[in-house]
Amino acid sequence: MKVNIFLIMTLLLVLGCSDNLETVVQTTVKFESSTFNLNEADDALIVTVVLDEPAKKEGNLEVMFSGSAKSPDHYIVLPELKNGILKLAFEKGDDEVNFLILPVNDDVNTGSKSITLTLQNPTDGFVLADKIANISVTDNDEGENPGNPEPIAVNFSIPNATVSESDADGLEIEVMFERVSVIQQVVEIAVGLPNNYEYGVDFHTDPEMVDFLIPLVFEAGETSKMIKFYPSNNNVVEANAELIFTISNWSEGLMQGSEFDLLLTVEEDDVINSEIHTIAELKAYFTTHEGNWYFSTDYFIEGVVTSTDNVPNSKFIYIQDETGGIMLGFILNNLLTIGDKVQINLKNATGEEVNGHKTMIGVEDRLGKVIAKNVSVQPVEISLEDLVKGTFAGQLVKISNVFFPNADGSRVWEGSHVLSSSVNTRQAVATTYNKASFSQEILPYGTFTVTGIAGSWDHLHVTGLSAIHF
Repeated sequence: MKVNIFLIMTLLLVLGCSDNLETVVQTTVKFESSTFNLNEADDALIVTVVLDEPAKKEGNLEVMFSGSAKSPDHYIVLPELKNGILKLAFEKGDDEVNFLILPVNDDVNTGSKSITLTLQNPTDGFVLADKIANISVTDNDEGENPGNPEPIAVNFSIPNATVSESDADGLEIEVMFERVSVIQQVVEIAVGLPNNYEYGVDFHTDPEMVDFLIPLVFEAGETSKMIKFYPSNNNVVEANAELIFTISNWSEGLMQGSEFDLLLTVEEDDVINSEIHTIAELKAYFTTHEGNWYFSTDYFIEGVVTSTDNVPNSKFIYIQDETGGIMLGFILNNLLTIGDKVQINLKNATGEEVNGHKTMIGVEDRLGKVIAKNVSVQPVEISLEDLVKGTFAGQLVKISNVFFPNADGSRVWEGSHVLSSSVNTRQAVATTYNKASFSQEILPYGTFTVTGIAGSWDHLHVTGLSAIHF
C-alpha cells in the first residue's frame, strides 16, 4: 500500500480546529459537498462536515460507509472505522469537522468503484440536512479490467410525461442503464423549474431534490431506478407547469445516452365554475326563507376575502363582491388570507344570524378555487348615519371624523365601545372580538378615520390598528 505518511500527519493536525462562538439551540449539520472524486493514486481525500453555525455544545454523529469499494481493501479512513461506522465529535464552537479517506494503490486493475457516505444518529441539539455524499473511486492501474470495458449509456425511458395536479398517487419517472453494471454507480438528475414553481410547495420528489439535483444510486446489477414525482393540488387556477429533468452527472463507467432529458407537464385541473351567484343574491335568501336554512346542492359565490382577524373565531372570514359582503363560518379553521379572490361552494352550509350578521355557517369548502391573490378592495366611504341604517352590512367601509368618547388611557379595544362623530351627534358602536390581534391595545384618543367591516345596524368591526388614521 502506497501512503504519503508526511501528508497524513500534516492533515491530521488540521482536524478539529474551530472557533469558539455562540450558537442557537438547533445546529444543522451536512456534508460540504455531495459528490467527490478520488483517484487510487491520490494521497488522500479530505471530507468536510459543516455546521450552519458554531456548535453551542459538544456533540457527535455517525458516518455510515457503504458502496462497492470496501475498507481496508480499497481505502483507509482516519479516524478509524469500526464496523463500517465512523464516529465524529464536535467541540463547543466548532463549525466543521473533517476526516480523511486514503485510497489503497494496489497496482492491480480492480475497476472503478464507489463509496456512499450517510450521516446518521446526531446527538440532541444537532439536525441533519444533506445527509448523503457519493465518492467515485477511479482505478489508475492498466491491464485487464473485470468491470465493463465500455461506458454504459444512461437514459430516461420516455422523453415526455404528463401528470394532473390533483393526482395524489404521483408519477414515476424511470432512469435506465442500457446494460448491467457490475459495480455501484451514481447518477444525478438536474431539474429545471418554471418561474414561481417551488420544491416543497408545488411538488416534491422521492428521492428528495437538493439544490435542484436528485441523486440516484444504482447498486451493482441494477439497471433501472424510479423518481417519484408528487404534485401539490393548491386549488389555485394557474397555467400548466413544465419541468425539465436532465441526466447531468454520473460516475465513471457511465455516459449520457440519447434520451438524456425528459419534459414533464403538470396539468392544471382547477376549473372556474360558470354558475356564480352574487352575494346580494345570497343575502336575499335570508329574506325569502324563515329561520335557519341550508343549501342541499352546489351554490357557488365569488369574492375577495376582506377580513380574517376581527371575527368571532378562527373559522370565520368576511368576503365581498361588487354587490355586497357577508360573513362565512367554515367547519374548521379558515385557510384563506386577506386579498384572496376565491370561488367557494356553499353546499351544505346553513344560513344563520350571528350577532345580527347574515352568515353562512358550516361551510365545507375551506380552500375554494383561488383565482387571484393580493387583490385590493377599496372601502366605501360612509357616514355613521349610513352605518346605523345597516345598508352596507358585511362590506368594507371607511368612516371619517370619529372618536371614542370613553377613551381614558386604560380601556382596551376588546368588547363594544361607543363611536361618536365630531361633526354631529350621531353615535354607533365599534365591536372588537377577543380573537383580534389588537384586542388588548388601548383605545386611541382624538379624532380619526377608521376602516372596518360594517356590521348589523350600528356596529363596526375595525379590521386592525393599521386602519386607524389621525
